[in-house]
Amino acid sequence: MIIELKIKNLWSFKDDTRFLMTQVKSFKELENNNVIKTDKGFNLLKTAAIYGANGSGKSNFIRAFGIISSFIFNSFSDSLKKDKEKRNRDFQFKLNTLSEKSNTIFEVTFIKDEYIYRYGFEVLGHNIRKEWLYRKLDREIPLFVRDHQAFEINKESFVEGEKYKSEVNENVLFLSHLAQYNQPVSRHVLSWFINAAVISGLEDDYYKDFTAELLKENSDFKAWTAYALKYLEIANIEAGEEEGEIFTYHKKFDENNLLIGAVPFNIDSESDGTRKLIHILGPIYDVLRSGGVLFIDELDCKLHPNLTVKLLALFQQYNKRNAQLIFSAQDIHLMDKSILRRDQIWFTEKDQFGASTLYSMSDFSSNVVRNSSDFAKKYLENTFGAADTLEITDKLTDMLYV
Repeated sequence: MIIELKIKNLWSFKDDTRFLMTQVKSFKELENNNVIKTDKGFNLLKTAAIYGANGSGKSNFIRAFGIISSFIFNSFSDSLKKDKEKRNRDFQFKLNTLSEKSNTIFEVTFIKDEYIYRYGFEVLGHNIRKEWLYRKLDREIPLFVRDHQAFEINKESFVEGEKYKSEVNENVLFLSHLAQYNQPVSRHVLSWFINAAVISGLEDDYYKDFTAELLKENSDFKAWTAYALKYLEIANIEAGEEEGEIFTYHKKFDENNLLIGAVPFNIDSESDGTRKLIHILGPIYDVLRSGGVLFIDELDCKLHPNLTVKLLALFQQYNKRNAQLIFSAQDIHLMDKSILRRDQIWFTEKDQFGASTLYSMSDFSSNVVRNSSDFAKKYLENTFGAADTLEITDKLTDMLYV
């Protein structure tokens, strides 16, 4: 379970940015469905939504976790490639002369089994400038701290680090390097990242193949998906022979409207919304089953508001393994006190210098918003900020019809 995500100098996020999945203790609403109880002295939230104007930084924030995963799982293999074949690692905030030359910083804190881990790193291009891993049971201890190529290793609790520290180069995360040797502590940390994913609600190029493969290999998922799609009059679903190929089956009737069979359709024949739903069910099923974390950019895009509410309910009302969903959205139907708590709703906004900020509805006092307030109405009234939009003035219309 994710506790906290921190970033700095990542695209539009110039300054320290902190996102929390911890429950505000004084908020008592929706505790039964929306809160995960822990034995760590704090509770966590099952879901969080990020709202904001177009271009305010919502997508950049969601993609931040994908960059962390990309570094962890690809920095070792990328280091073996020619420069022109390496992934783009140009992250800095470009609208400031200091930040454009500074490190980009990532840190994620999470619970894995009995431990709380805090892992982070600083990068400049492909070079790893700093890296650290802390672990907490009763008290937090450093497992390793890296400053360029200098390492401080906890020789009692992180033996594997002492053994392999001399082999890692400046372009590879130490955690990624240790993964090649299947070491116990590193393996434990990496197992959490394996069950965390980032997907786009606008483009399904990455996860549609994942869903098709899951349909082919997992009969339980196939049965679950077919059952979930019944309301669309889809009788069955199955993967095709080609990579990423999916077929939906629709009932066929005779002239007397008697059922005589089913006709297969390539998924490309379905509507955009139906295609998105089918493709997104794979990652949702996988995360719910594994108890992982799923980040989705533009969850609501192309989906009916009632459907988005139902997908959210899978994580809040019917979530048996403490999976978490963090998503960006524009649909204010989800910004409802019967669906989300105040500490589950976050906003992004850009300042006059082009930098994004991230803040929670829970930051506002009870004089501004209460658990009984109409969240959506206040949002559209710009009570929380983050809702600026096109200003139609006489000058704008005059310029239109010159």
